[in-house]
Amino acid sequence: MFSGYSRDAKILIAANAAGQLFLQFSIFIMPFYLAVLGYDMGAMGTFFSIQTFTGGLFFLIAGQLSLRLGYRKTLIFSAILGLTGRILQVIAINDYVLALGFFLVGANMGLRQPNFSALLSEEVGEEQRHHAFSISFGLGTIFNALGVLIAGFAPDFLMGLGITERLAYRIVISLALIQFALVIPALLAIHDVPVKSPKINWNRELVVKILKFSLPSALIGFGAGITIPYMSLYFKLRFGQTLGAISGIFFFQQLAMGLGSFGLPKLVQKIGPVKVITSFQSTAAFLFAVFPSIETFLLAAALYILRSILMNIVWPINDSFMMGFFSTEEKATAAGIRRAFSTFMRGSGNYVGGLLFGISLSYPFYATAFLYIIATVIFYAFFIKHNK
Repeated sequence: MFSGYSRDAKILIAANAAGQLFLQFSIFIMPFYLAVLGYDMGAMGTFFSIQTFTGGLFFLIAGQLSLRLGYRKTLIFSAILGLTGRILQVIAINDYVLALGFFLVGANMGLRQPNFSALLSEEVGEEQRHHAFSISFGLGTIFNALGVLIAGFAPDFLMGLGITERLAYRIVISLALIQFALVIPALLAIHDVPVKSPKINWNRELVVKILKFSLPSALIGFGAGITIPYMSLYFKLRFGQTLGAISGIFFFQQLAMGLGSFGLPKLVQKIGPVKVITSFQSTAAFLFAVFPSIETFLLAAALYILRSILMNIVWPINDSFMMGFFSTEEKATAAGIRRAFSTFMRGSGNYVGGLLFGISLSYPFYATAFLYIIATVIFYAFFIKHNK
């Protein structure tokens, strides 16, 4: 699986996978944690938007910061911000402390993702890039699945021991801190990739390339923001399912997606990255369009799992495909700007989604499906000539 990879590349992939296990504790359980603390969906949307918009802002500076500090130091700094933010979310003594926690977690997201992609891309080289990104995503997603499963059953288990509901959820959220206990030492153990120039040569060609990747990502981010943060609550409201049953959906989704990603590089070699990305995403959009009409929990769960696999399994290929268009100095900045577009729109989607779910449990899915389709058509038009 890791044949031909450098020591640092192996450490990066392993640390990312291990960190994803504990990251998923907080992502999956967060809406329920906020509900136990007394916050309604409107307030949740506000907190999610703070985190998302902050991530967007830090995506914009992620590349510039790494040009000065280097990828490794920037990743360590982002991990420290994330650790502080998670601690504040666990404490949650008032609205302002909780909001600051979401702000710092958003900053961590904004700095980490583009610099991780850029550093991994440089560590493995062009010929291994699609494979490395898929393997990293696959392992991380499998660990995500375990995190979802544990987070789904942990609160009830703790309450069965006599712990109050609020404290039980707080304990589960605090487990996310283990992520940083694993990631920070791993980052300290690797070497950085030297950046030859501390400046980027901005020109029309570079700007156009970044915008071509950013526009489809922005539309997908907006669509995802409308629905994805509320899916666990949707299953509870629509079908009256328990937290354990809902966690099972996300567990099988992540597990299947992680295992499936290992075979994706071969499909890319056969039909090309652009065709893989657009065919998977267009099918996922169709499934979301019919999702509100599903009346039974098991069928809705199966459909959601399939949709999530199709939509998300191609993101490492998308990231890897994008890295091939940019130089070492440009990669983190380009990735950061693209993610900023997506993240700002996702933040807007969080707010719109809260409003739409307040009106109807169906409208958000139609809106998301429409945005996914438009984004897929645009991406295909921009890049089909590079499908090789």
